[in-house]
Amino acid sequence: METRRPTHGKSQPHGVALIASLLIMLLLLLMGMALVGLALTENKLATNTKNLNTAFYVAEAGVESLFVDLRALLASTPTPASSALPNGSNLASGGTRAPASPGYAFDFSGSPAATRVSYVRTAAPYNYLTTIDKGPYQGLNAFTTDYQISARVVGPLNTQARVSQVIQYQEIPLFQFGVFYGRGVDLEIAPGPPMIFNGRVHANSNLYVVANSGLQFDSFLTTAGSIYRYLKRDGTPQHYNNPLVKDANGNYQPLNFDHVSDVGFAGAWGESDWRAQALRTFGGKVLDTAMGVTEIIPPIPELFYNPSNPDVVAHQLIEKNVPGESAGLQAAKLYYQADLRIVDGVATLKDGSPANLSLCSGTVVTTKSFYDKREGKTMTATQVDVSALRTCPFLSGGGTLLYVSDGGFDKAVRLVNGSEVTAGGLTVVTDNPLYIQGDYNTINKQPSAVLADAITILSNNWGPNGSDAKGDQVTDNRPATNTTVNAAFALGPSAESTVGQGNGQLENVIRFLENWSNKTFTYRGSIISLWHSQRVTGDWRCCGSGGTHYYRAPNRNWGYDTLFDTSLPPGTPRAIAIAKGRWQG
Repeated sequence: METRRPTHGKSQPHGVALIASLLIMLLLLLMGMALVGLALTENKLATNTKNLNTAFYVAEAGVESLFVDLRALLASTPTPASSALPNGSNLASGGTRAPASPGYAFDFSGSPAATRVSYVRTAAPYNYLTTIDKGPYQGLNAFTTDYQISARVVGPLNTQARVSQVIQYQEIPLFQFGVFYGRGVDLEIAPGPPMIFNGRVHANSNLYVVANSGLQFDSFLTTAGSIYRYLKRDGTPQHYNNPLVKDANGNYQPLNFDHVSDVGFAGAWGESDWRAQALRTFGGKVLDTAMGVTEIIPPIPELFYNPSNPDVVAHQLIEKNVPGESAGLQAAKLYYQADLRIVDGVATLKDGSPANLSLCSGTVVTTKSFYDKREGKTMTATQVDVSALRTCPFLSGGGTLLYVSDGGFDKAVRLVNGSEVTAGGLTVVTDNPLYIQGDYNTINKQPSAVLADAITILSNNWGPNGSDAKGDQVTDNRPATNTTVNAAFALGPSAESTVGQGNGQLENVIRFLENWSNKTFTYRGSIISLWHSQRVTGDWRCCGSGGTHYYRAPNRNWGYDTLFDTSLPPGTPRAIAIAKGRWQG
């Protein structure tokens, strides 16, 4: 009998295959689920990244918006209270600058709020004296206030971004410049005799410079406009001789190219070529708008936001009070800072009380008349005897700011006997034209300044020669003698140069009425020109004795007074520069 044994030969492989298939399907399912999860994760990450980037852009826009608000506030209120700083209300939901991106909003929670402008220093005084250490104004002293602008944004899925930036509000005393010209008054330099400038030269508008017999610059040459190597009066550019500028190593290099013309003036070139060549040649000592130079804004509020007629607006610095003026304008006008005011013949102290000039030794104020041949008219001057002013008991020894004004276009101010000024320095301010007769601030020199509609120098020989009675005669009847003045000047030319009619350039912005042939006018100070003269508008005419000629030019021994590096005149105007720090996330 045959016995059959059970076998599994063909059924066993089928079972293994089924199990393997199930395992593969499970593995594929897991891989698919992983890929789907990865895709979802990547999509979420991409969405989060997009949301985060958008939040950062919105936050940066918020900081820029707060900066605009801060700048506007500082124009009208130079030293705002901490509570007055922009709080970002216009960035809030429903505000005029709320985010345009749906789902994003600025966060104002916390104390202090996450979105705000704040002082970096937590207690007054918020400003501090520092030396600017980089940029075109490096080396200048500035009263600096640091503001931190912060913005925090919350977006979809609770995406959050916070950025901040420190803004430095720098108040730069203007008399640290050898020459400073404001916007609307182009700076032109073209001296006939050799001239060396030992101080900084800066223009907020364009700078035109040529050399005749010799012109050297020992410090920075900067402009927020462009540098040109010709004069505006020349219809076709004439390059004359090359000025020399000390480079970063202290070596003189020729300025034989400019913003629009290549080396040797062989042809035109682009802004990038000019920038590269100037930086390579001078090592950062010659800079204009192509290198990022921006304006230093004189401290008149309207100059921050009104680009029209900046020279007319800047003239307010020396003008009388006007009822209803803003606090910002009052802070800028030197009238309000004056220790002594003589307005229309009436003398008052800073608090408005009468000033008894009879307490001073000698006669402080008299009225004199003389003929100004450039203007073609007789000027009636409020004459201030500086020697007598020094004896007034109501003036402190810490420096004096004197404001003088008289209405009318034939009125003027004249300073006499000024070889020694008041202790601590004397600043004289007037909206009239001003004449300085004789040596000024040469004995026991003090930090001093004169700010006026225009300034004319009358030599030491004006009085002895009786030139008050000879103003309408030929120039040679008014011979000058060597004269020295030590004072910062703020003044204006009568007009801008036009083709065929120059305005005398920098070397004639200080005016003369005598025959200075072979005589020297020595000047140490700082020349600031922010306006065109409004009271005296006669054209500059050079040079001779007959006809309409009114002067012969002096030898000019001019230079920046290094005394101003450590001691500034009373009431020195501070112009404004705003420096932005790096973004912080």
